[in-house]
Amino acid sequence: MSIAVGASPQRRQHFIKIQNKRVKIPTTLLYDAKTRWNLTINMLERSVRLREFTKDWLQTEAEFTPPWSTPEEWRQNESILEVLEPIRFWTLRMSKTRGVTICRAFQVYQDIFDHLEMQISKLERKPMQGKVDIREGLVKAKLKASSYYGKTESPSGLLFGIGT
Repeated sequence: MSIAVGASPQRRQHFIKIQNKRVKIPTTLLYDAKTRWNLTINMLERSVRLREFTKDWLQTEAEFTPPWSTPEEWRQNESILEVLEPIRFWTLRMSKTRGVTICRAFQVYQDIFDHLEMQISKLERKPMQGKVDIREGLVKAKLKASSYYGKTESPSGLLFGIGT
């Protein structure tokens, strides 16, 4: 949808015009860029926030209606945002510090593990496919994070832990 809105200056301007009387600072949807930290969560967050404006924009740009998300897909986006929020928090917090951040490593891992476990448990009995997909992704994320955290169990990892 962001590509459709941003494909021409006229479309972009029309999207901003729809927002003009309803928000203080109109904005557009974000494009994906693999080199930007947190861009996926920012894209999802902005798309959810601009959902009503996008729907209004589609009233005059009907050829782009097919990619419009279903209510279930919007709920799934909101669930993904909830899952990713602590990871974004720690990424931003760690990237803003100017000094050594190694002392926070165990706290970061523990917070992320606790959040992943809580979310996995919360989705345990959810039969909807979107929730099942999110849960499977969380299980894989926890396994990946465990592979890094597991390195702290070696002698050098023990020194790392004592040093922090």
